Amino acid sequence: MTTWESLERWMHEKGRISLCGDSGYNSCIGKCTFCRSSSIAKGSAETYTFVKPNERKDSAASKRVVFKPAAKVTKATKTTPQETIRAQENIDKQTRVSNVVQEVKKGSSGEPVIRVLLGHRSQSFSISSAMPMVVLDSRGHQVQTIKENQTVTVSSGGGSVHINGHSIDKSITVQNTQGRYGSELQTLGKNYRGAVTVHANTSGSMSVIYVLGLEQYVQGVVPEEVVPSWPTPALEAQAVAARTYALHSMKSKQNSMYDIGTTTADQVYGGKSSEFVSTNTAVKRTHGMVLTYQGQPINALFHSDGGGYTEDSVNLWGNDLPYLKGVQDYSNHEGTTVWNVITSRQSIEQKLAAASKSVGYLQKIELSPLADRPMKVQDRGVSGRVKIMKFVGEKGSISLTGEQVQGIFGLKSTLFDFYVGQTPPSRIQGSSVKANHTFSKANQTVTIHGYGWGHGLGLSQWGAAEMASRKEASQPDYYKVILQHYYQGTALTKLYN
Repeated sequence: MTTWESLERWMHEKGRISLCGDSGYNSCIGKCTFCRSSSIAKGSAETYTFVKPNERKDSAASKRVVFKPAAKVTKATKTTPQETIRAQENIDKQTRVSNVVQEVKKGSSGEPVIRVLLGHRSQSFSISSAMPMVVLDSRGHQVQTIKENQTVTVSSGGGSVHINGHSIDKSITVQNTQGRYGSELQTLGKNYRGAVTVHANTSGSMSVIYVLGLEQYVQGVVPEEVVPSWPTPALEAQAVAARTYALHSMKSKQNSMYDIGTTTADQVYGGKSSEFVSTNTAVKRTHGMVLTYQGQPINALFHSDGGGYTEDSVNLWGNDLPYLKGVQDYSNHEGTTVWNVITSRQSIEQKLAAASKSVGYLQKIELSPLADRPMKVQDRGVSGRVKIMKFVGEKGSISLTGEQVQGIFGLKSTLFDFYVGQTPPSRIQGSSVKANHTFSKANQTVTIHGYGWGHGLGLSQWGAAEMASRKEASQPDYYKVILQHYYQGTALTKLYN
């Protein structure tokens, strides 16, 4: 079976999720080794003043949730199995990407739906809407009607989801009477588009999943991943990358009840509450556009700051993807492009010991010094990111990966070097200053001098912002130039209208 052969059948049935840090390559600093921070990507976003769109100015459910009630619902109704089947067929037609078998076809109709895990809860929570709401059971049958502006309490017990204390089913869906695509609900402190599905787990907890159109989902991702005041081409590039990453996620994990999470282990999703006019416009201008390689949506990884050069995928996790190759990065952001951690020999020894990596009195570090990129040494990638290094002490030596060192010392990336008793250079390229890795004094000061923020694969968000600020960025659809720079060899394809 080809990668896309079964997409029509289960585009909204099976999905991708990566909750652990080490397997989520669009992931978070401090939570995994392959990290990038969406919060740091915002830089000093709090200094900006933005105007969020009015409620409706700017402009869903699991496999079995299919019933779409009439616009006006006054009492609970039941549907027949035949009605449910017909509704299922209608929603399938809406949500599948037709004619996608072995390659992505331009102009395919039908926007996919995506199931977004908001989290697992053991405590009850509330859902409300300005519109009347309906409650559907696991078969898609309408079992309750909730009046407008009325809050319902959702809980679980005995393997069943409860609404206001009444047991309903092992899985329920709540949506307002506008249907999933027009639905707006308030829950867990935010406003969300779409419908919410709640599954009762055997552990007693509940899985809370929002189901909505892919475009609606991307609207809630872009402002969480970049600064909404950035130039339009950078916002558009992020929209395409986020859409493509979501599609790849939906396909790559086939045995989950949801498609994607909401944290930096995947990409951050903030719901309607996060939306801005600028980012919504960027999503709409790139509607249905995805990055493809040999006809298939790519694994569109991205990170905050490339630190002057991005990395080959093979050097980070062994999988050599032709569209994830190291390229020059144009990032130029204070605090992320260049950074320093001031420490000492003694502190390094203590941190190594705390991580059960003690070598005793530290004598030297074995690591190729940072030099002009691309680099061609065994212990560093093309960007200069550390693959392997060795700490040598009086009690022996230990070799650590760049990701291990990053975690032990709390570094922003694996693109770094150790400068023992010396001042680091102001730049890598063209510098004649080589890092000193030998200790000679009792407790020498050490500067860990680094570049970039995150894993360094694919799109550099701050690099995209810099490219979008250039004079030539005024040309139409410049976001395509940005994307094809960071994802070389890819094509931009309109997957659906």
